[in-house]
Amino acid sequence: MTRTSMQRLALLLTAGLATVLVALALTSVSASAANFCENQRVSSIQSCFGTPRMIYEFEWARADDTGVCVGYNEVIYGACSPHAWANELAILVISGYVTPRVIGQGRLTVAHGQTF
Repeated sequence: MTRTSMQRLALLLTAGLATVLVALALTSVSASAANFCENQRVSSIQSCFGTPRMIYEFEWARADDTGVCVGYNEVIYGACSPHAWANELAILVISGYVTPRVIGQGRLTVAHGQTF
């Protein structure tokens, strides 16, 4: 191969690699937060379901007046906040297509949940 051919080949490979890197950067999937059961009332006998979704990392919830538990589908108590205190997080590590769920720990309270 001549020197010109080698330079063209190197340029072509560099351009191809740059194209692949740009395509990967543009199509990368990043997990983003999605709310569920926002401002919905829950208690120890009344739960709230979010819309079915793909969860990549975890879900969490908190409530204004008491602790809460998070689950998915029909699993009520996947994880609960350590105490029945307001604004204490209940965090469940999960991955898959599920219906997120929040249930209160006691009296009626307002829930706030997110999935990632």
